Amino acid sequence: MSTRTFSVVTPSYNQAEYLPDNLASVENQSHGDIQHIVLDGGSNDGSPELIDDYAGRVDYDVHWRSEPDGGQSAAINEGFDRATGDVVGWLNSDDVYFDTSVFERVSEWFDRTGADVIYGDLAYVDDRSRVTELDVRPEFDRRKLAYRILIGQPAVFFRNEVVKTHRLDTSLQFCMDYEYWLRISEEFDVRHVRDVFSGFRRHEQQKTEDMDAVSVETEDMLSRYRDSFGSSVGSTVLANTYTEATRFVLSLYECLAVSARPPELAFDGEIAPFTELLSNLGPSVADVRKAWRRRKS
Repeated sequence: MSTRTFSVVTPSYNQAEYLPDNLASVENQSHGDIQHIVLDGGSNDGSPELIDDYAGRVDYDVHWRSEPDGGQSAAINEGFDRATGDVVGWLNSDDVYFDTSVFERVSEWFDRTGADVIYGDLAYVDDRSRVTELDVRPEFDRRKLAYRILIGQPAVFFRNEVVKTHRLDTSLQFCMDYEYWLRISEEFDVRHVRDVFSGFRRHEQQKTEDMDAVSVETEDMLSRYRDSFGSSVGSTVLANTYTEATRFVLSLYECLAVSARPPELAFDGEIAPFTELLSNLGPSVADVRKAWRRRKS
């Protein structure tokens, strides 16, 4: 069994509807050497009571507070400062770890890859905690960050030294994770692994639903890094055709595997029927539009 220790950083604000799934997905991990840092921004929806009950129930270290703070990025940076685990995860309060053995497999992947940062694949979870889509993420290629986010944020894990040497940019409201991938990948070894680590929650209250504001901030942020990508954005987009075709096939395989042998989910949810998973395969119109915007910029 792995001897690595894990720290999970969870920023939260008025997410009582989804927070129980988040907390359960950490609590139900088969790997028990955990520190969970829950940083609530002064919620008034019952979240503090949920966190307090959780902290009193589990047999591992939970550090939490509920008070106004400097926003999501500042809260995450505070969590990074407090993280003592060998491996650090960042799991927003509406997201979840996928199944009960994620931490065990993450530890094994660090052994196998020798990487500083690993990221896995994503399940998409609706507001009723149903897994409606499986997404195999692309292999890491820093040049492709010029026009798309390769890393699904809930599915990323860092060696502790990464988060101790780099913090999120608190001036960013929407794309602080994207900028973080660009910055740390200049210094650290980042690898994709074929494994579903987490569930990304889709719901109407997400701040990234304001796509105009997201696009403006993202384009401004990317302008800082244009000279460091190493190849033209246009050629990278063309080369991505093969990548997307491969992802489609691998995601189809993942749907088949999960439907045939459903894992023990770490949260109180269920997996949608195979036909629904199948209907959601492939990039969405919004994904294509965002990539095209960045190619033209």
